[in-house]
Amino acid sequence: MRRATLQGAVAGALVGLTVVLAAGAAAQGPAVGAWATYEWRSSATVDVPVLVQQPGAAGGPATWSVESERAAPRPVFVTYAVVRGDTKTYVLQMATRLSPDGAPLSVTQVTVDRSSGKTLKAVIRDRKGVIPTPDSGFRPFRAAAMTGTPELVAVPAGRFTATKAPYRNGTVWVSDQVPVLGLVKGTFPDGQLELVKSGTAGAQDLLRS
Repeated sequence: MRRATLQGAVAGALVGLTVVLAAGAAAQGPAVGAWATYEWRSSATVDVPVLVQQPGAAGGPATWSVESERAAPRPVFVTYAVVRGDTKTYVLQMATRLSPDGAPLSVTQVTVDRSSGKTLKAVIRDRKGVIPTPDSGFRPFRAAAMTGTPELVAVPAGRFTATKAPYRNGTVWVSDQVPVLGLVKGTFPDGQLELVKSGTAGAQDLLRS
């Protein structure tokens, strides 16, 4: 019996990662132009349609049928970037893609007050244009705010000495070498997030381009 996947599984939902800025940790926020791209691999499984070939009887032609099997969703790539800002606020952008440099599937921007870390406005681009959206609560981690142990961790972006610490129901590795979120890696019951690449300049404002 031979199986051939008809199509990839639809990308799984991103981890509900609420990255809260701890008291006393980098109140001024990340620099404008910085960006970091992560790969999210879900631990969930979904039904995937497959073609199943049955050999023909007595040398006759093979027959095909469509069945389903459980498989992991394809990975999702998400880029966090600081695309605008001044002395009082900055705009944190989150763009999801099916490849690190592919066309964005969704773009969300949150305007954050630098002194308090509070959200001033949150919008998302959909088929109707740019509309308000609930704030996801994404904020940077900072190593000084984490209670954990130093550990050398390897991810697609390279090797980092990071602070390993428990976070909610998972574990995070945090390094101030990583722009924007400061997050090197995160493992959670529903999947894993790993840094793929990052930069300190060049972030593109996808809602103004």
